[in-house]
Amino acid sequence: MNELNSLITQVTENASEVEINLLKEFLKGIQNKQQEKAPTYLNAVFHMDTQYEGDKCIVTLPITPLSYNSFDIPHGGVIATLADNAMGFLVNKDLRSEGKGAVTTNMTIHYVKAATENTLVATATYLHKGRQTLVMECTVTQPNGKKIAYATGSFFVIDPANSSK
Repeated sequence: MNELNSLITQVTENASEVEINLLKEFLKGIQNKQQEKAPTYLNAVFHMDTQYEGDKCIVTLPITPLSYNSFDIPHGGVIATLADNAMGFLVNKDLRSEGKGAVTTNMTIHYVKAATENTLVATATYLHKGRQTLVMECTVTQPNGKKIAYATGSFFVIDPANSSK
């Protein structure tokens, strides 16, 4: 614990307001995961919100400096992660009742516009539901409806009880 306290002190001594806010939000995210308010640390740290509407999964991501690339816009990898999360969460929600899960085997993403708003919205739906493989699609938009990216993903059904970590 002393090492952590020392590191926090070193980082915060010369930190900018942006860096202090990033650290606070990061720690709040971990706290949310500890309190089971988020399904994964990734969702918690990025403050993603997951909702289900019928056969859709909608994941929102607030844009913060944590998600920026060197141009101060959302990093493509963060957008891809958002799309993968939305598709994977929908698949795994539906397979949970069977005691199964799914993992991404392939994902293709096309970026069509840089984000200019403070939030991204990923909406995932099914293209194909097989016994062993599933194919999904996801559109990433801004709240105003402007498309930022679209993705497709293939998922392989697994039995988590027989998988090793």
